[in-house]
Amino acid sequence: MDRRNFIALGLSMLGACGRASGTGIEEGIPPEEAIDSIVADGIAPAAGLVVRKGGKTVFAHGAGIANGRHPFRSDTKMRVASVSKLAVALTAHRLAERGEIDLDAPLSDWFGDAMRHPGFPDVEIPLRHLMSHTSGLQDPEVYWYTETGRIEDLFTPDIWLPGPPGGYFTYCNFGWSILATVLEREVGERFDLLADRITLGPLGITAGFNWSGVPEEERRAGATLSRKIDDKWTVQTDGPDMLNGMGPAVTMPQGLVLEDYEVGTNGTLFSPQGGLRASLEELCPLVRTIAVDEVATRPAWVFDPAVQNGDTDDGYFTVYGEGPQIHPASDSPVPGVKLIGHHGEAYGLYSGAWHAPELDAEIAYAITGMPAPEDTEVPISSIHRTINAWDAPAVKAAGDLLRR
Repeated sequence: MDRRNFIALGLSMLGACGRASGTGIEEGIPPEEAIDSIVADGIAPAAGLVVRKGGKTVFAHGAGIANGRHPFRSDTKMRVASVSKLAVALTAHRLAERGEIDLDAPLSDWFGDAMRHPGFPDVEIPLRHLMSHTSGLQDPEVYWYTETGRIEDLFTPDIWLPGPPGGYFTYCNFGWSILATVLEREVGERFDLLADRITLGPLGITAGFNWSGVPEEERRAGATLSRKIDDKWTVQTDGPDMLNGMGPAVTMPQGLVLEDYEVGTNGTLFSPQGGLRASLEELCPLVRTIAVDEVATRPAWVFDPAVQNGDTDDGYFTVYGEGPQIHPASDSPVPGVKLIGHHGEAYGLYSGAWHAPELDAEIAYAITGMPAPEDTEVPISSIHRTINAWDAPAVKAAGDLLRR
């Protein structure tokens, strides 16, 4: 999946153009019909888009079925994948503003030599580098634990990049679990409750990590994420058992309950890298809030082709703040429109939440299912064909619509 094209697809749904059979583009199709066609054509079980300008919703539409019983709407909650990182980063920055944590403090303050690069033990790693993916860490094959594990047990030699920490960008989910662990240790509060108290609650939204704190009615109507395997949509997460459950959806060993968890031992428990359950409507104020934070959005890393200072994932990553990704106007999926926010992709979901500062606008979008990458029965997925159909003129038209 080319993420740039996926962002373009989301923006193009604004009504600037629509879909035509085959590979062509047919302009003028209403945005609702463009979204409906994603479901009608069997591309995804559900799809949705929300657009806000000046803090007010100007477009909201959802199509498809959320979980077999409920329709998918713009206020349907789902696991938003890596867009979750915006809520974690905002929590960290707000705690720093309140003087409750020092983002310049080294990780060794909390983990000792276990958080020193074995090849560069004298190089300290500031906490804030976790949020810009410049800590020198990379994802191990497994970067989560049940309640009984301590996060230090995951600190193995294969989590380190070959070079010294500090300047080289490598997208790393594991860093966000380390960050959540530090926040718990420093404040003395479980991460899900902390994120709600500091960030989600003040925004007036009922989102929650791993369904923590989400009202029962909203959870029951939440979206299941699926992959199409052998031409059948197969549940990947948030199936009926989880949606009908009570309390946070975390893995607990037999005989233990969440109250047995020792705060500060395992920041992976609530999936800070991607476990936020939120709706498209809720993602808009979240991305807007962090996008206007001068500290969070100052460029912490900029790709330099002369020194090749990062893994750009085929050019997708070029600028990163402390939490949000930044698409400069000169290198944006919408030509001339700077975007600040984050994409999400996991368990079949593709999502995104972006703020366009010069336009005072936000966009949030998602589809809740994709063909499995390893499914040889789908050599070229229908979503790829659809995305490739939205050409540059269509994307430019979407940008023009946002500017109005």
